[in-house]
Amino acid sequence: MPKISLALSTLYSDLAQRVHSRALRAGSPFVMNVKGRAYAYVKRQIGSTRRDDYVGPVDDAKAQAQIELIRQAQEQEKQDRQTIRLLVRSGIPAPSKELGRVLDALSEAGIFADATLIGTAAYQCYSPIIGHELPSPTLTTGDADLATARLAIRSLPEGETILDVLRRAEPTFAPVHALSNRKAPSSAFRARDGFMVDLVPQQRTRRDPNPIPIEGAGAVPLQFVRWLITDPITAVALFGTGVAVRIPQPARFAIHKLILAQERRDDQRAKRRKDLLQARALVEALRESDPYALADAYDDASGQGKRGWAKKIERSLSELQISVAEIIG
Repeated sequence: MPKISLALSTLYSDLAQRVHSRALRAGSPFVMNVKGRAYAYVKRQIGSTRRDDYVGPVDDAKAQAQIELIRQAQEQEKQDRQTIRLLVRSGIPAPSKELGRVLDALSEAGIFADATLIGTAAYQCYSPIIGHELPSPTLTTGDADLATARLAIRSLPEGETILDVLRRAEPTFAPVHALSNRKAPSSAFRARDGFMVDLVPQQRTRRDPNPIPIEGAGAVPLQFVRWLITDPITAVALFGTGVAVRIPQPARFAIHKLILAQERRDDQRAKRRKDLLQARALVEALRESDPYALADAYDDASGQGKRGWAKKIERSLSELQISVAEIIG
């Protein structure tokens, strides 16, 4: 796989650091007169919606200071938008408009302080982190089920439901209830255009309820998720002025895909093939850029699970014609 230049990787790293350290969200300040007094507001774009946030009376010193900070943030975000355009033109993957809006709404709500983005939406973020261009077939798919934002999540901000947040990204989001139990809280949400968001909590014990209730929603527990999202890393999705997210460590993601491929049913061959292709791409890149992380993830996963994680990993490696020795060095 082609390498990403050091200049582009550095540009991305600097952008990610700025995006994750933003003290406030920029917007367009404006003044509204109410009963003869001027009040400052800021108009902010969140997902696909615009929101007017109150700042304070125009003649208030604290409001004036806040507006100045917003203007400074606005200028910095203009530069960040230009940086993102340069990265995308240079071949760094960016989310689709639909996914970008969802990630923006989730991030603005503070959900990534707790949640971890997984699945293909997370995989798209790895190229500048591992320093290699990932093969384009592994980044997208024609299967609508795979055009999905998947979140490993424990809780939501107080007073919010996941549906409230998602409707800032796309007002047509609605819960998708399981046919077997339509009264159970939903773990999936679909927009009118078919875009899906799944909630995937980390399973603590086999006695966990299914679905696990999460403030206005329910999430279907999956095995291996807790291991996958241990010690996640920060990343930035190249949408708008940059969206701060958390994603699994790339080595854990690669090994997890090797395990998951052996868990797929016979009617999930397309997903299984994508699991293996994504795993291969990350393994090949990490063998060069971070071989010790790859070996550590393999060793750790091989010692987990009562049903033989090691056997699943080795079966997938065999299908990819990669030896265990190539993983552990």
